[in-house]
Amino acid sequence: MKATGIIVEYNPFHNGHLLHLQEARKQTDEDVVIAVMSGSFLQRGEPALLPKWERAQMAVDAGVDLVVELPFDYATQQAAIFAHGAIEILGSLGVSSIFFGSENGDAKVFSSIAKLVTEESVSFKASIRRFLDDKANSYATAWNSAIRELAPDLTLDLAQPNNILGFHYALAIAEQGKNINIATMSRKSAGYHDQSPAHHSIASATAIRHILLANDWKTAQQYLPDTTLVILQKYRETHSFVTWNDFWPLLRYQLISAPTDQLATIRGVSEGIENRLQQAAIHAATFDDFLAKTTTKRYSTSRIKRTALQILFQQRAHDTASQNYIRLLGMSANGQQYLSQIKKEISLPIVSTASKANPHLIQNDIRAGKLYSLAPSLGDQVLRDFHTTPYRKKP
Repeated sequence: MKATGIIVEYNPFHNGHLLHLQEARKQTDEDVVIAVMSGSFLQRGEPALLPKWERAQMAVDAGVDLVVELPFDYATQQAAIFAHGAIEILGSLGVSSIFFGSENGDAKVFSSIAKLVTEESVSFKASIRRFLDDKANSYATAWNSAIRELAPDLTLDLAQPNNILGFHYALAIAEQGKNINIATMSRKSAGYHDQSPAHHSIASATAIRHILLANDWKTAQQYLPDTTLVILQKYRETHSFVTWNDFWPLLRYQLISAPTDQLATIRGVSEGIENRLQQAAIHAATFDDFLAKTTTKRYSTSRIKRTALQILFQQRAHDTASQNYIRLLGMSANGQQYLSQIKKEISLPIVSTASKANPHLIQNDIRAGKLYSLAPSLGDQVLRDFHTTPYRKKP
């Protein structure tokens, strides 16, 4: 059996994800699809709309064969770290290929630029630093400029969110020396940040979350597979959906009460941004208001949210990430068969039951789960990491 890997958040799983999954099988012609999925908190510094266990079930019920968690130390970081962790997991699980959506749609461009960047690593990093020294440049702008300088004949717009991630997947494969092929499909019908649907059956996850938070189930059902809709409606009977607003009082307290020099020790806090964050917290009534007061051309909304999350989590800049590992969240019979086939070849630790895992290995993900459980109606989730076993879909 051969496997292809996809790197996902499924917040929540929708029709666009279903199309992506179907294309992954079609274009790679692999027997198994493995999804590396973010847990309680996501790459752009947001809490997941609902817990990872329900999201993993959505994925498996829709056709994913194996769902594993991307640990918090990777899942909530900038694209390069996020991609490194995900590719390391997929490489350990023996995938032959990865498949992702992108605005560019040409896998050869991603591979070619990643190869050039790896070969010219020293000069490329110098270019990045030079462009970042101009305070007007954001992280994405600096990377875009450095790549245009390195490869003027290859077009890849790193201002586009899926292109950024796809490039870093390709770069992580090259840097880690993995024998993994790359395949991509053009993202169609809905952009990642689209606030409202522009297609009769496909909408961005952002738009769908707005619809769900408004309890507009009639509209939501046209953008969601039936399997997702059933899980969402069952979950909503007993729990609330989670947003940053649920954590704003906790974040605001930390920003206002903490000494400025203490904030400066938090991961992601640099260049004196702690002063800007503290001043905004004093005057902002909501998290959205806080974002509006802190986001600039240099500090994107995603960067502010990631930094806010690290402050909420109290993650210090000098804290070392624990070893990467494979946390099993869900599987089909096909996925279970593949896992049994390759189990002896997997180089990373496997965790199926948290209570039996090395505590140091999973400590940050346990902390993240407990923090997540502080959202309204989620108090019963606080120990869920310890008693929930991977979801298994019956044949």
